[in-house]
Formats: sequence, C-alpha cells, structure tokens
Amino acid sequence: MKIRKYIARNMPEALQQVRDDFGEDAVILNTRQLRRNSRFNNSDQPQVEVTAAVDEIIPSENMESENFGFSPDVGLNPNVGSGEDVLLSEKNLGHSELFGKQRNITKVENESSIGKSLQFNYRKDELKNTELNNTKHISEIDQLCNEFRKHGITQEIIENLLGSLSDEQNKGSLQRKAEVSSFIDSWFKSHLPECRRLKIGEKKQVIGFLGSAGAGKTTAIAKIAGSFAKKRKDGVVIISTDNRRIGALDQLEALSHIIGVRFETAFDEMEIQVMLDRYEEAQLVLIDAPGYGCRDEIGLKQLKGIYNSVHVQEVHLVMDATNDFKHMMEMIEISSIFPNRRLLFTKVDQVSRVGTILSATICSEIPTSYVSNSSEVKGGIEPADMRGMFTEMIDVNRERVFGNV
Repeated sequence: MKIRKYIARNMPEALQQVRDDFGEDAVILNTRQLRRNSRFNNSDQPQVEVTAAVDEIIPSENMESENFGFSPDVGLNPNVGSGEDVLLSEKNLGHSELFGKQRNITKVENESSIGKSLQFNYRKDELKNTELNNTKHISEIDQLCNEFRKHGITQEIIENLLGSLSDEQNKGSLQRKAEVSSFIDSWFKSHLPECRRLKIGEKKQVIGFLGSAGAGKTTAIAKIAGSFAKKRKDGVVIISTDNRRIGALDQLEALSHIIGVRFETAFDEMEIQVMLDRYEEAQLVLIDAPGYGCRDEIGLKQLKGIYNSVHVQEVHLVMDATNDFKHMMEMIEISSIFPNRRLLFTKVDQVSRVGTILSATICSEIPTSYVSNSSEVKGGIEPADMRGMFTEMIDVNRERVFGNV
C-alpha cells in the first residue's frame, strides 16, 4: 500500500491531486483543517491536509503483521465522528488497528463521498494469537494522549506529536518505553517558547500591558512592580491610562501605595510622554491600559498608536487561565497588531487543567513572561516556566503509564 499526504487550498483541489496520483481507487485515510498563520501552516490562508492511500496488494484477514508502527504521513483527525482518535500503520492497514480501535475505510470516488469515507466505526480488537512488536508501546501512548486531553492539550497538538513519533519510529528509533517517554518530553519542551521575564538594567524599559476586562491585568502589574520594588523602589513607576473601568485608578493607586512605588495617571500619548520625561531616571515603567475585548478593534488600534508613540518595548498580553482555549486564541490573534508580545497568565492557582495554557503557548509561539498564582498583591507571581509546568503535568501520569523508565 502506498500512502501520501497532500496539502491544498481547499478540498476539491486536494482530491484532484489524489486522483492524479492514485486514480479512482484511492481511499482517504485522514483529513484536517490547517489554521492560517499557525505552527503547522505558515501561509496567511487556511489550508486542508488530506492523507490518501492506494492498495497494490490487498492483505488477507489472516495475514500476520511483522511490525506494528506508526505511519509516517498519517495523523489524527480532530473533526471526525465522536472525537475518537485513529492513527493507521502502513504495514497494518489490513488490520486497520491502532490504539486498540478499528475503523472502516470507504473508497473515495467523488467529493461527496468524503463524508462517507470519514465515518469511522470503532471496536475493541482482542488481538488473539497475534504478536505485534510495539502494541504495548502504542497502548501506552494512547493512554498518555488521553491523559493529555483530560488536562486540556488540544487535539491539533496531539496529532502533530503522533506524527513526529511516526517519523521517529520509521527511522528505527523509539524501540523502548524509555525512548518513547523521553521523546514525548523533548517534543513538548522544544515546542514551548522560552520564558522572557523582565530584567532591570541600566537602560529604561517601558512596558505596556493588554488584556480583557477582569483578566487580572491591574493586579498583575502591581505584583510585577512589587517584585522589582524590593530592590529599588525609586526605579519603578506605574502609569495608569484606564479611564473606562469605575474605580480602576483608585485600585491601582492603592496597590502602588501598598508596594511602595510611584503612581501616575495619563490618558493620551502626550501625557504619558510627560511622565516618562519626569521620571527620566526610572529603570522600569509599567503602563496599565483599559480592558479590551476580542471585538474592540477600534480601542486596540488606538492603544497600539499610544504604545508606538511612547516607544513601548514590550506588550504583555494578560490572560485569565480559567478561560477556554478558543477565547485565549481569539485574544492572541486580535493582539497580533502589537509587536514584541509576551504572554502573562493570571489565576493559575484556580485551574486544575494546565493543558489549555500550554496549548495556547505552543500554538501562539509567543514567549511567556509571568504566571500569577495567588490573589495576594505582595508575591504570588513568578516567571512563566511552561516547560516546568509541562513536566509537572506529565510526571503525574508518566510512571503510571510507562512504569519506571
């Protein structure tokens, strides 16, 4: 059996490529949408990915498989059936068995048959009297991926992890459980952007903040200011431009008093510049802005103009860790007009599933800065070590799934 992956602008175009290469006998193994400007699609337009195959010799039902591995080009489809996940091995398409599940594949004759070809029927296969070299590893990988889903890791990320596992196994690697476990560890950590927290130096830093109302932006700013005020109080200044929320100025002024840093208000770029000139010797200036939602494009563009005019060097996007993945990605997308972004997550102490945070970080490819894990003004904020957060998440399940490796 020959297997090949096609990427095209739309489904008809992809199907035509399949027919040109494999003819009318081709079957569709998997399809998925690739979001524009994502880690897996660098173009500015959405694309589709289709994995197709054609049989040269149809194996009999009694044919035994000598090796049970990952197919290099087949991923999981997040949009099929009930959400169950399937990964086919090229050498075992006769068995159609992976992760203890089986699916039926329908021949694709035209575009309308796509829906039928993707209706997968699952059942448990007892695999009696069959010796498949890596069945145990695959079962464990499946179990670990299910744990990832429970923790909030998105299906798209799991698919690409499995695709990378496929590539490695086809190179002859990952024969032992310890190698599989180590590879999963390395894969996630290599896809998690680094943490870039603020550092006070000789040159003044002007840092802007952005977030929706209620995200905890103002409190996060006070916490960051407080952490630096321990070293040099006169080197930190907070400027609030939030004239939208009732009590916002009073709140930040009170917080500034508690942590012992200077506080000013300004409502346009000229007033901000006056404050920057007044505190010329300050090492760190933190600018608080009004809360902007995903649909407030006009307000965000105005804020960008203000930040550009006063030469803000970084913009920290503050997001509530209790929000869902979709909301986080909407905020990340609409904030793309700001250069040099950092991700700052608040209310981390209130979430039990850190996978949503990790997924947003991986898909955005934006460096992180801080996580806030307490409602206390003094303390409760630390550098956002996403790789360490992933290690804590996977260690909960690694020993139970893989044993002592």
